[in-house]
Amino acid sequence: MDTATGRTVTVNLPHMPYLNSNQRLHWATKARKTKAIRDAAAWATKALNQTPMAAVEITAVIHPKTNRRFDPHNFQPTVKAAIDGIVDAQLIADDDATRLVSVAFRAGEKDPTGTRIELIVKEVTR
Repeated sequence: MDTATGRTVTVNLPHMPYLNSNQRLHWATKARKTKAIRDAAAWATKALNQTPMAAVEITAVIHPKTNRRFDPHNFQPTVKAAIDGIVDAQLIADDDATRLVSVAFRAGEKDPTGTRIELIVKEVTR
């Protein structure tokens, strides 16, 4: 059983073109966007100046631009790239099953400035 240690870090991704599961992009366009998201997440994580965590649970909170219905889990490609950026920043050593215990998606409050994503990284003990 996993238990939270109480240490939580929030990584805020900047407003940028996000990837979603409904897009059908050319592989080069998708690769470019994936790299941009990964790099942005790495920079945002490094700016927090945190010590590494052994095991974590991540909750992706998707703040939509409008009040329209949407599926938060459709942003999975963006969240995956952002998690890779968190690994690049060395907040966690890897995103395998022993270190990344779970990933959840949740709808956040409307943000009229544009869709934004925050990743709540909670340290857990295994």
